[in-house]
Amino acid sequence: MKPAQKVLVVLTLFSIVILYFFRLQSVSRLNLPANKVITLRGKVTEQPYLKGSYQIISLGSIKVLTDRFPGYFYGDDLEVSGKFEKRVINPFQTEYWAFFPTIRPLEEGKKLSFFSSFKRSLYFFRGRLETAFAQVLPEPEASLEMGILLGVKKEIPEDFLNNLRKTGTLHIIVASGYNLSVVAGFLVSTLVWFVSRRKALLFAFLGIIFYTLLVGGEPPVVRAAMMATIAYTAEFLGRPKSGLIGLFITALVMLIISPLILFDLGFQLSLLATSGILLVYPLLKERRIFNWPVFGDNLATTLAAQIGVLPLLLVNFGNFSWLSPLINALVLPLVPLLMNLGGVMVLFALVSKPMAQVIGWVLWLPLTYLVKLIEFCGGLPWFNFQIKSLSFWWGIGYYLVLGIILCWAWKKRWDSTESRLF
Repeated sequence: MKPAQKVLVVLTLFSIVILYFFRLQSVSRLNLPANKVITLRGKVTEQPYLKGSYQIISLGSIKVLTDRFPGYFYGDDLEVSGKFEKRVINPFQTEYWAFFPTIRPLEEGKKLSFFSSFKRSLYFFRGRLETAFAQVLPEPEASLEMGILLGVKKEIPEDFLNNLRKTGTLHIIVASGYNLSVVAGFLVSTLVWFVSRRKALLFAFLGIIFYTLLVGGEPPVVRAAMMATIAYTAEFLGRPKSGLIGLFITALVMLIISPLILFDLGFQLSLLATSGILLVYPLLKERRIFNWPVFGDNLATTLAAQIGVLPLLLVNFGNFSWLSPLINALVLPLVPLLMNLGGVMVLFALVSKPMAQVIGWVLWLPLTYLVKLIEFCGGLPWFNFQIKSLSFWWGIGYYLVLGIILCWAWKKRWDSTESRLF
C-alpha cells in the first residue's frame, strides 16, 4: 500500500469514528421521575416475549412485565400507569421497567405505517406456524424445531435450555447468519431450475428480507441479511466479493443507523463469530485433521467461531464448554435438513394436517437425536468449566494477542503463495 493510500485509509477510519460518536451523542434519552406513579402512552415496538405465566412488552425503551393474559401484540396502542424503575445498560443507554402496572388498550391510535402493518401481519403468520408445530410434534422436539427455523425460544423447557447453554449449542435456536445462509442457499439452488441465476438472486434477496422480518429482525440475522445482500449484489453485477469488506460495510451501516447496537451482545457475538470464520477458518482448513468429509469442515467452522467469541462468552456468562466445537460438528450437518424439512412440514400443516403429520414423523427422528445428544452431553459434570469473573481488559489482551498471531499467520500464508507462483 502506497503512503498516500495509507493516509486516505487512516483519515477515512478517523472520520467514521467521529461520525459514530456524533450519532451516539445524538441518541435521545428518556428521563422519568423516580418513585412516582406516571402514565405513558405508546405503541408496542416488538412482539411481546412470552415466558411461563408472564409477558414482557416493549414500548421503545420502556419495558413492562405483566401477566400473560390478556395478550398484547406488536403495534398495539397502550396506556401504562405505574412506577418505573430505571436501569442503566451502559453510559449511553437506559431502560425503564414497570412491574405489573395498570395497562389499558387504546382503541384510537395513530394508523400503522405500511411497513408496521406488514410486520404485524408477519407476526400473525408466525403465530400460526408456531401453533402448527405444537400440533404436529411433541415436546421438546416442537420447541427445538421452532427455535431452529424461527428463532423462537419461549416454549423451550428450562432444563433443555440450560443443556443448550452448557453444550455451547444455544446458537442453533437463534435466528442467525447460518440460518439465513441455509434459506438463501435453498432458494437459489431451487429457483435456478426454473429461472436464470440472475433472477434467482433477485428472488433470494426478497426471500432474505421476508425471513429476516419473520424471525423478528434480531441483530445477528440483520447483519447476515445485509452481508448476503452485498454478496448477491456483487454477484448480480459480476463484481468480485470479499467477506471481510462485506462484514465491515454491514457493521458500519448498522452502527450509523442504530449506534446503541454496539452494546448489544447478540450483535457483538455475531460480528466476532463471523470475523473468526473469515479469518481463522481458512488457516484451520490447511491442517490435515480438518479435511475429513463434512465433519472436519464443521469442526473447523465452529472452532473458528469459538476462537472469535471466547472472551465474550467468558466475560458475560462465566462458563465455557471445552467440547463445544466437537458437539457442534455433530449438530450442524442436521440444521439444513431440519430447516428445509421443517419449513415444508409447517406449510403443509396450514393446508393438510395429515400430510404434515407424515413429514413430522420423519422430522422427529433427527430432532430426537439432537435432543438426546444435547441432554447427554449437558448432563456430564466435566463437560463445562466455570470462571467466576474476568475483567474487560483480559478480553482486550486476548484480541491483541489473537490479532498478532493472525497477522503473522496470514503474512506467512501470502508469502508462501507468492513463492509458489514465482
